[in-house]
Amino acid sequence: MINRYILSVALGLVLTGGVIAASFTAAELLWRDRMPPPAISGSIATDEKLRYLRQRGDQPVDVLAVGSSITWKHLDGAPFDARGGKFVNGGTAYLRIHETRTLTRFYLDLYPGISHVVMLSALPDFSGCTGDGSIMDLDDARAYVRGDRPVAYFYMRYFAPLRYAMQARRREQQQVPFDGFGYWMDEHGTTPSSRPTDANDELRYEELPLEPACLEALDQLEAELAARGIDFTLVLTPVAPRYSGLYPRTVRAMDDAARFARTHGIRVLDYSDDKTYGNSDFWDAFHMQWPAAKRLSREVAETLL
Repeated sequence: MINRYILSVALGLVLTGGVIAASFTAAELLWRDRMPPPAISGSIATDEKLRYLRQRGDQPVDVLAVGSSITWKHLDGAPFDARGGKFVNGGTAYLRIHETRTLTRFYLDLYPGISHVVMLSALPDFSGCTGDGSIMDLDDARAYVRGDRPVAYFYMRYFAPLRYAMQARRREQQQVPFDGFGYWMDEHGTTPSSRPTDANDELRYEELPLEPACLEALDQLEAELAARGIDFTLVLTPVAPRYSGLYPRTVRAMDDAARFARTHGIRVLDYSDDKTYGNSDFWDAFHMQWPAAKRLSREVAETLL
């Protein structure tokens, strides 16, 4: 009698799990525009990037951009495609240098044909480099991108119904092109952004330190890429003049970062004190309006390729 009861409970659980898995599969197929991606990482932006890579399939990558939102929002892929082969912007939100190092290893395993890695960076990436740089289960992320398992597996493994429901409600407004805080991506994986601004807008950042641990992670990243024969370029992006005026140590700190990189054999393109970019080219201290970002992209691509 007890065995029969246990068997009934087990069968009920299996059937329930099957129904939930089937529901996730149907939702992914029928309501892809509303259904958020599986919550494999702790970041919506990173989960959206994984879905982009899964949908992109097994197309090769020649030039990879990787980094935080400074990379994710600022690189137009067209000039790179025209000069250097297939380009993918693998940047995502909130990464520090040691986390970018982890993400880069993930991409190199996915795309062994990468010949050049470009990282756009600014001072926010060089502070807060604590912990081991883990951002997600890389094996699960790799399996999801490659399509090794049905998508329902990942919805079940990262079962977060409340999060999925809340994201589904906001998803339409978060997929509006060029919104500064949305997640829409173009064909290269870039999320262009433009926001109306005026002189009273918040810069969103105060003074930030340059931490030795972040510089060490940068050196380790370069060494790992060099060991694989992959070219690496660090691009230090412009800073809004309003921010530089309030926090002049910021520009001096980026000079220190550029000096460190060069002495450790890293190719550096330093735009951090470029006076040709004015306040109207930014919608906060470090994030640029899309027209300015496109201009920067052309300059970087022409220099590199």
